[in-house]
Amino acid sequence: MMRALFTALFLCAAAAPASADCALDTITAALESPVDGLRLLARPVSDVQSAEGGEWRIYREPDGRVHSIIRIDAGESGRSETRLSMVNRRTYGIARTRVDYLRHAFIEDGPFGIARRTTEYFYYCDGKPHVPGQAAAVVDVVAYPKAAAEAQQLMVLDKDVADFTKGLAR
Repeated sequence: MMRALFTALFLCAAAAPASADCALDTITAALESPVDGLRLLARPVSDVQSAEGGEWRIYREPDGRVHSIIRIDAGESGRSETRLSMVNRRTYGIARTRVDYLRHAFIEDGPFGIARRTTEYFYYCDGKPHVPGQAAAVVDVVAYPKAAAEAQQLMVLDKDVADFTKGLAR
């Protein structure tokens, strides 16, 4: 019991925002901004999670700055799309979307459809996950910082895209 309490307190302290004025609305706008018309560089995911494979999509502004990086992991029952969008080097967000298909792909003929789409948002200020105080939080203040750290590991620290994320705060 004491160990669990210590772990929870440690995770909350480690995930505390560097400043109370984390621009969540600006990060959300970056995550929801269209990537149409931006320069696209696609490359395969090296640590493939399923037989259908995966792809990195790096979208760049006309001046060469990275706008967003999207990782797509395909599967026969659904797919995962994780998007990193930057406001600046110290402020960015990650949106992790899971898409579940109505039926398994490649098994039967018939219409294809999406049964469910869920998205989880993570906000980073000064490279640290922003987590609301426990009194105001509607998210699990233990699970959410862990998931934010996993998303950051996947999208900021992965060797496949490290050449595009090396300047981001961590």
